[in-house]
Amino acid sequence: MKLILAPLANISHSGLRMLIHTFGDPDEYFTEMIHAPSLLAGGPFEQWYLRANPVPEKLVWQLTSPKAEAFAQAIPVVLQHGGIGVDLNMGCSAPPIVRTGAGVAWMLKPLNTTAEAVRSVKQALEAYSTKQGKSFRLSVKLRLGATIDYAYLLRFCTMLIDEGVQLITIHPRLQRQSYARPALHEYTAALAKDLPIPVYGNGDINSAEKLQTAAQHYPCAGWMIGRAAVQMPWVFEAIRRKHGSESRSGVTHAAETDEARAGDSSSVLYRIDLEQTALSFLQYLETEQPPEFFLTRAQRFFQFYCDNLSFAHYCRTRLLRAQSQEEMERVLHTYFEQVPEDKMIQI
Repeated sequence: MKLILAPLANISHSGLRMLIHTFGDPDEYFTEMIHAPSLLAGGPFEQWYLRANPVPEKLVWQLTSPKAEAFAQAIPVVLQHGGIGVDLNMGCSAPPIVRTGAGVAWMLKPLNTTAEAVRSVKQALEAYSTKQGKSFRLSVKLRLGATIDYAYLLRFCTMLIDEGVQLITIHPRLQRQSYARPALHEYTAALAKDLPIPVYGNGDINSAEKLQTAAQHYPCAGWMIGRAAVQMPWVFEAIRRKHGSESRSGVTHAAETDEARAGDSSSVLYRIDLEQTALSFLQYLETEQPPEFFLTRAQRFFQFYCDNLSFAHYCRTRLLRAQSQEEMERVLHTYFEQVPEDKMIQI
């Protein structure tokens, strides 16, 4: 069973991936959603979406587009930078995305229209693979759709497979269903059972315990973790330690291990320095994103990360009001001076 960083718009950029890497890599990193038409237009910020850090051999490029042509034309643009494949976003339910005909709108179009789009992407991917002498995976990320209709969902996924899709991720919520409602992972398990290709589940996994329960009740090939990986960039490492598997990455300044061991790596006490982790993220953000993105990307991160703190609302509010990296660093330093018991946590 694989662990995967979910694609998160404006969040799963190379800065966050670099931070996660300091604790331990997932099996795969999905990039933030890349708007293919904007990428092809060559705007001033598009180059920042093309960073394959930290581990290109684990990276999947996620593309969104209202038009099949842009999907296909973006294939060589992203893959020249590395990666193991391309994922088509057919699940984003944000109204501005859906109104353009992208995201989950692909599930609402006539089936033959979406089939033709996927076919053109597969052809572009095969042409690039032949040129490179290397195969690349084509995957699609979905929601349940506008209504619960498993027969149609299965038909839609079967069409994707017929057109060459090799992996499907299902975020089993309806188009207009909020995160406050539990993900309906019975549909994850159903697709994993009924489809001949691997299926990843996405939604509500935020701990080793949640993962174990989901894996037992809703077996599938892998689980994506999104929001919890922003709040806890060490979550993949924590899950592995809980299950007694070895770390996939070295431990750095953001964490330290206890000297006392009780026989295997899973029993090592692992301490997280919350202040240093936050400061490290800001440093990665400075180098991995354009200055124009700094504040909004930092704000998105701290919306989730501050949930680790005893006085989360207080610290989050001050960080969201900060207007520079230096001000954010001062807020963090002051907070941990005032609440020193929050500085270190143990997993």
